[in-house]
Amino acid sequence: MSMPLISVIVPVYNVEQYLKKCLNSITNQTYKNLEIILVDDGSPDNCGKICDEYAAKDKRVRVIHKNNGGLSDARNAGLDIASGEYIAFVDSDDYIDLQAYEELIDIALKEESDIVISSFYYVKKSGIFLYEKSLKGLNKEEILYQFLSDNYHSSVCNKFFKAELFEKLRFTHIRFEDLFIMPSLILAAQKISFTSKAYYYYLHTNETSLTSSKDARNKYGLFMAWAEHERLGQLHCHKVCTLSEYRAVRSAIGALVINVVHLNLTQKEIDNCKEYLQQKHNAKVGMKYRFLRWAIEYCHYICKLYCSLTVQQRGKQ
Repeated sequence: MSMPLISVIVPVYNVEQYLKKCLNSITNQTYKNLEIILVDDGSPDNCGKICDEYAAKDKRVRVIHKNNGGLSDARNAGLDIASGEYIAFVDSDDYIDLQAYEELIDIALKEESDIVISSFYYVKKSGIFLYEKSLKGLNKEEILYQFLSDNYHSSVCNKFFKAELFEKLRFTHIRFEDLFIMPSLILAAQKISFTSKAYYYYLHTNETSLTSSKDARNKYGLFMAWAEHERLGQLHCHKVCTLSEYRAVRSAIGALVINVVHLNLTQKEIDNCKEYLQQKHNAKVGMKYRFLRWAIEYCHYICKLYCSLTVQQRGKQ
């Protein structure tokens, strides 16, 4: 029996010190029928050169060089040229077990699955730790609830997909794009399987990053993802609607507060947040967020003070 082609999509940006370990873990897979798509997203270091070196010595490797457009844009560029029956994603500072695709394709074929979800490892400065939450024994509706409520990690990288799921789906150009897209992928799938074995090693060494305190686009990405979860919840899972609305409102307020200080958002993004908040003017989000919502309109000094205190507090953690 011929083995299906797997397209492995790897967005590459500014990861020179990690890239070879990542690519070696893919090119040395025990499953050989791979199409390895490296998307050099305008990386300013030597990543593009390294990608070309791998393509020169391995005919399975295809390289796209493009202007920087972010993670979603790079993944979409890979999806646009992928020809495999199955799709896998690897971020270029992570790496995978050498038997990952041999075992994942075996599960997908035996169980006729559209998505196979595996466990994974966090690689931290203090060691390597297994992500221990399980979806074993859950039906599709229960799995959908786990993702809509963010009870299970939303990364697409520890998941193995039938390519046809992406015929009408692409990543949205926001932060937290995986949180946004995973419920739609779950809904598009007919059969979902889970294995407790971990294949993916997720680098998580920058444990004290203050990025989320300084960049309103992070909060905006969360807002967009939670608003999408609320929309899908209204259609398919009503019990997550209140939670999704609560998180979307708080994220929209947070994005606008941070934007007062750092001016990260476009006018369209600002308008999206404000329009949503107008629709949710009676949402129960707590006194602090009601006060911040007032400060966005009437007292920018409070927004600046709040952002300063948040950064200081995170820096002490």
